[in-house]
Amino acid sequence: MVDAQLFERTPDQSRWDIPDSDDVERYVSPSPRTIGTLKTEGMHGALLKFSGADTVEMEFSLGSHLIMLLPDGMSGGYEWNDGCHAVKSSCMPPNTVIFNPTRSYLWLRKRISQASCRVLLLLIEPKGMNRLSVEDGANVIFDQRVGIDDEDVRRTLLAFLQEIENPGWNSKLYVETLLTLLLSQLVRCASNLGRQHQLIYTKGGLPGWRLKRALELLEGDLCEAPSLTEMAHHLQLHPTSLCRAFKQSMGVTPHRYMLSHRIKCAKEMMGDRNRTLTEIAVDCGFNSSSQFSLVFKRIVGMPPRQYRRSL
Repeated sequence: MVDAQLFERTPDQSRWDIPDSDDVERYVSPSPRTIGTLKTEGMHGALLKFSGADTVEMEFSLGSHLIMLLPDGMSGGYEWNDGCHAVKSSCMPPNTVIFNPTRSYLWLRKRISQASCRVLLLLIEPKGMNRLSVEDGANVIFDQRVGIDDEDVRRTLLAFLQEIENPGWNSKLYVETLLTLLLSQLVRCASNLGRQHQLIYTKGGLPGWRLKRALELLEGDLCEAPSLTEMAHHLQLHPTSLCRAFKQSMGVTPHRYMLSHRIKCAKEMMGDRNRTLTEIAVDCGFNSSSQFSLVFKRIVGMPPRQYRRSL
């Protein structure tokens, strides 16, 4: 079991010392400030804070499942790599969720920004699955996800965050209950048993692997989305065929999907009252505030200012 030494750096190197774990590599530089920790059977968590001036690199290949919540996002931009794909983006929306299953590889880098950012890390031992009474539970295969789009998972992680910052009555039982809930949610949204997030082939649409790759390309960078021609090249299709098949699978064109994704990210960023609508518009890839307002009203049904007042 990983103990309280999880986030202590060894004196002569930048590697973080993780005792009692086999085959683990984890690098963070420079040192973050630990705000608080959580521990229960089969799980260890910590809330870290990095200053805006820090350029942070984290590399994971763990014997435990790792789930991260970035409640403040990353306004200065970030990069990640899973060993096969490399993605760069100008910003990460607040409350982004990253899930890295046991033995999966993940490298994440935060660029310098004006704002600090917090990172909630939960390490969950694989034996934690034993707390679930799931048929075929032993056959659960988790998928790595950078940016889990699931409100239930997000709310559960925010509850972990609140418990670290302000522990309540009977905290241990509460945390164990949250852990069971979180594992159930991860089975649903990030595993081979999760039906609701499987990309099902639609007649005339894109096959699963092509649709998954197309969504990765459209969601990878808010400010530099690929053109239809570039996407078609990646997927080895003619642009017209790609557009037609994508719409058959998703119900909208790639361009419309990209705009909807940008607006969804903008809505999440609006929770941070310190950010202006102009800043949010730029971070979400819009050329001007007027363009952002026009697209936002078309998709959401109200102007950005009105939506923000309703939060």
